[in-house]
Amino acid sequence: MRPMNPNYRYVFDRAVSASGTASPKVLDYGCGRGEVVTFGRSMGYEFFGVDRDAPASERPSHFQPLDGTRIQFDDAFFDVVVSNQVFEHVADPPAALAEIARVLKPGGVFIALFPSKAAWFEGHVGVYFVHRMHRDLAKVYLVICHRLGFGYYREGKSARAWADFMLNQLETDVFYHSSTDLKRWWTSAFGSKPVAIEHDFILHRLSCSPRLRSFSRILSAPIFKPITSFICQKRAGIVWRTIRSPAGCDCTKSLAA
Repeated sequence: MRPMNPNYRYVFDRAVSASGTASPKVLDYGCGRGEVVTFGRSMGYEFFGVDRDAPASERPSHFQPLDGTRIQFDDAFFDVVVSNQVFEHVADPPAALAEIARVLKPGGVFIALFPSKAAWFEGHVGVYFVHRMHRDLAKVYLVICHRLGFGYYREGKSARAWADFMLNQLETDVFYHSSTDLKRWWTSAFGSKPVAIEHDFILHRLSCSPRLRSFSRILSAPIFKPITSFICQKRAGIVWRTIRSPAGCDCTKSLAA
């Protein structure tokens, strides 16, 4: 079996440990091809996945397509919900969060990794700051990046064609929000504030690399936490752990009611 993507491994490890139960029910929200779901089930855990409708050949077992924003599982069904690099693609975060809170048990944990507007690196295009620019400036910038050899998925595209393609992706499928709005939406949905765990994420990523493992021990010192958190937020995004409060939010009421 080939090594697991470090992000997927982090999501799996924290999902299993977050609930405090021996056999947690875990939902991967925006599971893609289902690598985490498939791995989790191969290890004997109850992992499930939801995503936008996907071809049958790409669906993991125990997959349910999203019905709009609705998650097709019962109220308070899951001990843990995880979401890896998904919420920057969610057009209506409050609706999505309300559904996640609905299917999460009181006291359950939601772990989310995704870039916010505060990130410097645009991970879908593969260059810095383009998502903060006016479209005209962004197009010139991307053309220059292409000609200098920077950016993802440039093969077979001219500089201008690639710039237009990437700008269209950013305008139609990527939605960056401010940290202030995100914290407000999270708190409203779950009845408790999200806790930033970027330091934990960076240490885990380093520990997965034989070459960098020694750095994880060095950087585990509390003095380095602000530095690692800042680097993670600017380069990869935020990593939040949120507990669904048994009180303080009306999470059990379905959006369909």
